[in-house]
Amino acid sequence: MGRAPLGNILKYIISALLAAVTGYLMVSRGLAVAGVAIGIPLLLGFFVIFFRWPKTGVYFVLIMSFILPILGRYLPSGIPFGLTVDIMLVFTYIVLFLKHWKKVDFSLAANEVMLLMTIWMAYIILQIVNPEAYSFAAWFYSMRGVALYQFLLIGLCFILFTDRKDWYQFFNIWLGMSVLAILWAMKQKVFGVDSYEQRWLDDGAAVTHVLFGKLRIFSYYFDAGTFGAAMGQISIMSFILALGPWSMGRRVFYVVLGLFSFYALMLSGTRGALAVPAIGGILYLIMTRNFRMLTVGGAILLSGFVFLKYTTIGNANYDINRLRTALDPNDASLNTRLRNRARLTEYLRDKPFGGGMGTVGSWGQRFSPGTWLANFEPDGLYTRIRAETGLIGRIFYVGMWVFILVRGVIFMWRFPDMERRNISMAILAGYAGILVANYGNSVLTQFPVSITTFIAVVFVYNMRYWNEAGHFELPDKPTPRLGRKPDDLPE
Repeated sequence: MGRAPLGNILKYIISALLAAVTGYLMVSRGLAVAGVAIGIPLLLGFFVIFFRWPKTGVYFVLIMSFILPILGRYLPSGIPFGLTVDIMLVFTYIVLFLKHWKKVDFSLAANEVMLLMTIWMAYIILQIVNPEAYSFAAWFYSMRGVALYQFLLIGLCFILFTDRKDWYQFFNIWLGMSVLAILWAMKQKVFGVDSYEQRWLDDGAAVTHVLFGKLRIFSYYFDAGTFGAAMGQISIMSFILALGPWSMGRRVFYVVLGLFSFYALMLSGTRGALAVPAIGGILYLIMTRNFRMLTVGGAILLSGFVFLKYTTIGNANYDINRLRTALDPNDASLNTRLRNRARLTEYLRDKPFGGGMGTVGSWGQRFSPGTWLANFEPDGLYTRIRAETGLIGRIFYVGMWVFILVRGVIFMWRFPDMERRNISMAILAGYAGILVANYGNSVLTQFPVSITTFIAVVFVYNMRYWNEAGHFELPDKPTPRLGRKPDDLPE
């Protein structure tokens, strides 16, 4: 009986000492030193939790993918915050191999998805010796978003994110950050940008974010294009989930979230993002294999297309007018894009493996300024992939993602229960929309869309093995149930 009070007394003493030391440092050394003093114990606590439950590393990456733009915009100190994602992904693998290798079934990552990721990663590594490349540093910085993150993260998720509750934990974080993004966007719409965001615009972003005196809302994301695509993805997923086997309260929540996220898409002024809910909706109708729903849904989508394409209703509204230009074949931006791609085809005629990683766009201007590719504006991700890795690289890259989509649809059709069918249809519809949006924007290589999409797609594959209790269970052999929390298993 005497140990508990003594333990409590020690806690109070330690807390009082920490408070006293922090107060002294704040007065004598300033807030920065005091912040470090507070941060070190928190950091140590994080690593204790991380070593106990390696899933913490993936959640850290997920949250960082959302807040990296905030750190870069509000703490413009030149600190490469993005490298924390690389470090945490690698560190999570190290912890799994060194501490949990006896309890973790690494064979869960031995599947066709990881085979494709490995082949693509190997192709990107071979790009180091591409005779057209200019810089290893350019290759390193550029290949992370194109190959490294997906290779490391998808493998981790196959191993760690196996149970039903893993899906809901991940999706709740995704939804929470998306709701915050919508509120942030509405704040920008009503009250305007703050001083930090204005400085970002003044530093050059205004060229693409202030059109005809109108701000393209970007919320706390890297840019309006990423924000619009992310909102389109959440919108179509929410509408599909609202049709699932949930309580009325949750279904109403999904409908409201779908409406507000679509409104946020409109605020972004991103025309290409309109493809995300449109293509996602079309795929959903196909996946239902319900002729009546397919007919009704097709009529609704056709009505929306006719409204934008063949009417001028709502042209006084900037957001509607901006989206309407996406369907105009005479749009100057579209024609410029087509001319640029024709020029690229001519340039790559004798370069089957492309111009090398990091030779296009901002990385090219930084590491190989003055070259043809450095001055080439690729617009879409697939054009960038073709420019840097050649036609061979683009065919494999696009084919890889399409194969994963088709396999996911096949798995979805085999699920016997409506819960898994509804969740996987929502994931696949949003994923398909993102793939098409890449035609005009580099969406799948940008945070947080890349991280959320990679993780979500893994669940379509892993939920094949959910048992009735929602735990992961292979049909042929027992496996560690990583979704549970026994003391001897990693979380």
